[in-house]
Amino acid sequence: MKRLILTAIAILAMAFVHAQRFEIKGIVKDSTNQELLQSATVFLESKIDSTLISYSITDENGFFKLVGNTAVKEFNFFTSFTGYKEYNKIITFENGTIIDLGTINLSSDVEFLEGIVVNARKAPVTVKQDTLEFNAKSFNTKADANLEDVIKELPGVEIDKDGKITVNGKEVTKILVNGKEFFGDDPQVALKNLPKEIIDKIQVTESKTEEQKANGEAGDANASEINITIDEDKNRGWFSRLTAGAGTDDRYSMSGIVNYFKDSFRVSVLGSSNNINSPGFSFDEIYDAMGNSAYSISRNSNGSFGINGISFGGSGGITSSRSAGLSLANDWDEKVELTGSYFYGNNDTETQTNNRTTTFLPDREFTTTSSSRGRSMGDSHRINTRVEVKLDTLTTISIEPSYNQSSNNSLSNRISNTQDDTGQQIDIETSNNSNSDNYTAGANLYFSRRFKKKGNSISLFTTINVNDSESINDFFSERVISDNGVIDETEIQNQIINQESKGTNFSITPTWRKSLSDDYRLNISYRVSANRQEQSRNVFDRDMVTGEATIFNDALSNDFETDNTQQRPSVGLSYNKDKTRWEITAGLLYQTLNTDNVALDSSFDRSFSNPYIRAYLSKQFGKFGRIYFNYSNNINVPSVNQLQPVEDSTNPQNIIKGNPDLEATNTHNIYLNFNNYNWEEGKGIYSGAGFTYTNNQVAATTTTDDNLVRTTTYTNVDGTYNGYLYSGYSMQFKKDERSIDVSLGLDANLSLNKGFTNGVSFETNNVNLSPNVSFEYSIDDIFELETEYNISFNSSKFSLDNIDDQSFTNHTAAIDLTTFWPKSLIMGLRGEYNVFGNVTEEFDNDSFVLIGSLGYKFAKDKAVVKLKAYDILNQVIDTRRTISQDFISDSSSLVLRQYFMLSFTYKFSKFGGKDPNRE
Repeated sequence: MKRLILTAIAILAMAFVHAQRFEIKGIVKDSTNQELLQSATVFLESKIDSTLISYSITDENGFFKLVGNTAVKEFNFFTSFTGYKEYNKIITFENGTIIDLGTINLSSDVEFLEGIVVNARKAPVTVKQDTLEFNAKSFNTKADANLEDVIKELPGVEIDKDGKITVNGKEVTKILVNGKEFFGDDPQVALKNLPKEIIDKIQVTESKTEEQKANGEAGDANASEINITIDEDKNRGWFSRLTAGAGTDDRYSMSGIVNYFKDSFRVSVLGSSNNINSPGFSFDEIYDAMGNSAYSISRNSNGSFGINGISFGGSGGITSSRSAGLSLANDWDEKVELTGSYFYGNNDTETQTNNRTTTFLPDREFTTTSSSRGRSMGDSHRINTRVEVKLDTLTTISIEPSYNQSSNNSLSNRISNTQDDTGQQIDIETSNNSNSDNYTAGANLYFSRRFKKKGNSISLFTTINVNDSESINDFFSERVISDNGVIDETEIQNQIINQESKGTNFSITPTWRKSLSDDYRLNISYRVSANRQEQSRNVFDRDMVTGEATIFNDALSNDFETDNTQQRPSVGLSYNKDKTRWEITAGLLYQTLNTDNVALDSSFDRSFSNPYIRAYLSKQFGKFGRIYFNYSNNINVPSVNQLQPVEDSTNPQNIIKGNPDLEATNTHNIYLNFNNYNWEEGKGIYSGAGFTYTNNQVAATTTTDDNLVRTTTYTNVDGTYNGYLYSGYSMQFKKDERSIDVSLGLDANLSLNKGFTNGVSFETNNVNLSPNVSFEYSIDDIFELETEYNISFNSSKFSLDNIDDQSFTNHTAAIDLTTFWPKSLIMGLRGEYNVFGNVTEEFDNDSFVLIGSLGYKFAKDKAVVKLKAYDILNQVIDTRRTISQDFISDSSSLVLRQYFMLSFTYKFSKFGGKDPNRE
C-alpha cells in the first residue's frame, strides 16, 4: 500500500509540475450598512471561454479564499448574493501570486426586490438556509452526460460501484425531481436516465420527515437528499432512450425509457427484458445492460439485484427478467400534489450450489457435503402513491397508499452426505415443489396544523399495513443412516405442507410542539401501536398405497397467533441556534405480548416495561466541519417462527422448533459521525462509528443426536454486541481540464455472539479490518483512469476448545479505464483481481474478472453502437466461506460467465426553449 501511495504522489508531482498556483481572498459586505454577508457566492472563470476555475462561499465573517492550479492567466471574478447586484472584476496574475481584493461592497438590487428578476450569470454554488444548490451548467462533464456524471463532479460527493451516493460521508436517501419522487424512492433510475441538458439546479439538503417539512424545521443532520430541478424551458417536452442487444450463448438485452414533462405534470414509462442478470435501466455509456460490473460480482458473489424494492435475482444463479414501470406526478392549484408509480417484475432464476460444512460439537465434529439445484419463477407488482393536500397556509394532509403482490414457483433438489470420524454416515436426498402467493397493502396518513406563532403545531401520524402469505409445498425426503457401510435405518418423508401467514400492523402518534423561546422547543407525543400475526402450518403425509396426501400429521402442524401492543408516551426538549442542534426525548416503553396456540390449546401473556431514551447532538464547527451523535434504545419482540412451539423438519438433518417462553430483546444503539470536507481546496476527512449492545438476544441452542440430526430451538442471552467503524480521507488536485483524486479509507467491524450446542454455552468473537486506497486521474473528454486496492484482515475466535481460531486475509485490486478520444469513440475496460484467503483448496480461491466495451457514436451523438465483452478471461467465480458460532461452511455457486454482445442505442428528445447548460 505504501508503494502505491508513493507512486500516486509521484504522478501528482509530474502532472502538476507546470501548474500555476493562485490564491485570491477578500471580504464581502453590504454597501449600505456594512453588514458582513455570510454565504455569498464567489467564483472565478477563464476570460477566454468562461470555464469555471474555482468557487467558494463566504464564512460568517464574510471572508472568502479561492485557491487552485491553472495555466490560465486572465480571469473573470464574480461575487453574488440573493437580493444584491452582482460584482465582477477582471484579474490577471503570475504564478504564485496572492491577491487580496480587500472589502467588496454589494449594493441592493432594487429591481429584484420589486419582483423583477435581472438576468445575471448563474453562480456555480448557492447556499439557501440548509440547502446547498449547484448550477449544473458550471460543471464540466463529457458529452451526452447524465445526472450521475454531473453529481460525480460536485465537491464532496461520491458514488460507489453499487450506486450508493454520499455527500461529505452522509448517505443520500432519495433523489427527487422537481420536489417529487421519480419511480419511488430508488435513486438508481433517476441517476442513470436524466440527461444533463434538462437539468437546471441540483439541490442537496438534509433528509426530512413529513413533520419537519411541514413545520420548516431542520432535518436529519446525518442523511441527505437530492432534488433535481428541471430548467423552465426544458420542463415542456419529452426525451427517450432505447437499447437492444444480442450476444453469444443466446444472451440478449432490451430496454427503454420515455419521459414527458409539461410544467408540473410528468409521466415516465420504462421497460426491460434480458437474461444477463441486469435490471436493464442503467443506460451507462460504457457498460449498460451488462449485468453487474466486475466489482459487484466478485464482491457480492451472487449476481442478484433489485430495483424499486423488487428483487430480480436470488441467492446466486443466472436470472432472466422482464420488467416495466410507470411514474407520474402532477399539481393542481398549488394545493394538491400527486405522485404515483407502478412497477412490474418477472424473473426466472436458475441456481446450483456445492457446499462443504464442518460442524463442531463440544466433544467431536462432523462434515456435510452437499449439492443442490433449483429454479425459481415469479411475478411481482408494486404500487406507490402519495397525495398531499394543503387545506390552507397552515394545514397539510398527506396520504401514502402502497400495494405489493407477488407469486412464485420454485423447484429444488438437494443431495447431501454427512459423516463423522466414527464411521457414522447419513445420506439425504430431498426435493421440494413450492407455490406461494404474497401481498402487502398499507397507507401512511399525516396531518399537520401549524399555529401563527412560529414553532407551535400539532400533528398526527398514522400507519396501517396488512399482509397475507400462502404457500403449498410438495415435499419429499429420503434419509439413509449407515454405520461403517451397513444401513441401519431408512426414513422417508412424503408430504404436502400448507402454510399461511397473516398480519396486521397499526400505529398512531399524536404530537404537540410548543415553542418555549427562539431556541428551545417542547415536544410531547404518545405513540400507540398494535401488531397481530396469525400463522398456520398443516402437514399431510401421503398414503403409501394410494399416494394421496390425506393423513394429517399433528406433530408437525400448528396454528399460532400473537398480539403485540406497545405504548410509548414521551417528552422531548430540543435546541437549535446557530451551529448547534440537540434534542433529548425520554419516555416509557410499555409492551404486551399475547400468544394463543390453537392447535395445542395453550396461551400465555407477557408484558415488558423499559425507559425510552433518544438523544442526538449536531454541531457545526468552522466553515466545513460537523459532528453528530445519536443514542436510542428499543424493545423487539421475537418473531412468530421463533415463538411457535412446533417442529419444522423440511430439512430432515436440521429440525427447528420455536420457544414460546422467549423474552423481548432490549437493544442500546450509539452512533457517532464526524466530517470536515473543505470543498474549496478539494480535500477532507469523514469518519463514523456505531455500537449496539443487546440484552435478551434471541440465540440458537442446538442439540445433535447420535444420528447427527441437529435440533435447534431458541433462548435468550445477555451481553452480545456488534460495532463498526468507517473513516476516509480524500484530496483532489485540479488544473483546468485535468484532475487527480486520491482517497484513503478504513473499515472495521467487531462482534460477540453467543449460543449453545449440546448443552454447552459458547462464544464467538469476530474482528474485521479493511484499509483501502484509490487513485483517479482524468482529462476532460479524453480519458479517465481509476485504480483501487483493498486488503481485508479477518479473525474469528471460538470459546469451544475443539474449534481452531480462524484468521485469513483477502485482497482486491481493481482498475477502470475509459477513453473518449477520438471524439466519436468510447472505450471502457474494467478489471478486478481477487484472492480469497478463507477458501479451502477444494474451491477456486482467486480470479481476474475483466469486462470491456467499445462504442461508436453517430447521428449527432444520438445513436451509439457498442461491442461489449463480459468476463473476457472466463474467470468469474462464486466461492465463499461462512464462519458461524459452531460451523465453517465453504460453497461454490453457479454464476453468469463469459459472453459477448453487440448493442444499439438511440435517443431522441424535443424541448421548448434553449439548452440551459450551453452558452
